[in-house]
Amino acid sequence: MARGITETDVHTAADELVVAGERPTVDRIRAHLGTGSPNTVTRWLETWWRGLAPRLLAHSAQQAIPELPAPVSRLAQQLWEQAVGIARNDAEQAVVQDRLQLDAQRRDLESREGERQAQLRDAAAAADQASQALAATEQRLADLQRANDLQQEQIRDLSGQRASLEARSARLEADLHAAQQRATQREESLIAERDAQAQHLRALEDRAHGEIDRARQETKEVRSQLAALQRSSEALRQEREDAQAATAAAQREAGVQRGRADTLEQQLAGLGELPAALQATLAQLQAPKPRLRKANAPPTAKAGHGRRKSSS
Repeated sequence: MARGITETDVHTAADELVVAGERPTVDRIRAHLGTGSPNTVTRWLETWWRGLAPRLLAHSAQQAIPELPAPVSRLAQQLWEQAVGIARNDAEQAVVQDRLQLDAQRRDLESREGERQAQLRDAAAAADQASQALAATEQRLADLQRANDLQQEQIRDLSGQRASLEARSARLEADLHAAQQRATQREESLIAERDAQAQHLRALEDRAHGEIDRARQETKEVRSQLAALQRSSEALRQEREDAQAATAAAQREAGVQRGRADTLEQQLAGLGELPAALQATLAQLQAPKPRLRKANAPPTAKAGHGRRKSSS
């Protein structure tokens, strides 16, 4: 409510309402002034009603008509006093009603204020709970974000490891294939050389049967050549065994890589299915590799048996 309303303001407003033919009340004075608290207007309105009778009496005395006879003047005075008494009673009743109304309004305002304070307390408690829930939610969101970042980092690491393993597996497969090809070529070369040696030995044996006179002398040379050929065959056999050992080492390395691939597959089981290329690679790694074809035993012993038989 506005402040600064004075008793004069209330009295002037009440006089103006009376002049306008209206009974001055708290609401009408407040509406006429456009401001003022109900308690202040009520207090100044009571003083206006208390001073109304003296002012009217003084005004009537000033306005008394001297030509009227004394009885008429007294009767008029009595009527005026009765009217003022009635007006005073009406005003007092109006003041009582206004006070009752103000008391009811004050109690209603106090009740509303209590309800508003309770609502404010409830709202404050709800706001505090909401703030705590928001803080917990934000903390949970931050934890989830950190967990998601960690999971994404792990996925990137595992993807890098998988790509590296795929590349290494491909290189090992290529090395194994190349080693197998080299071993096969070497084995074929050894077989061809062994066959050539066998044919050469058979030719020597045939010539030895036809040239008995020169056989003894040539036998020494043949034996010397045979020893050299046996050493060469032993060296070739050693190279073949080395190639087989290299192939076995490559196969063991492939087995190790298959074990690593299995481990990686288990780690990535929760991340979805592996690409078809990795599954094909793992299937190739897990499939049994073709074993190298063993070279037939060189017929050196048979040839030697023939030579011993001829020598005998």
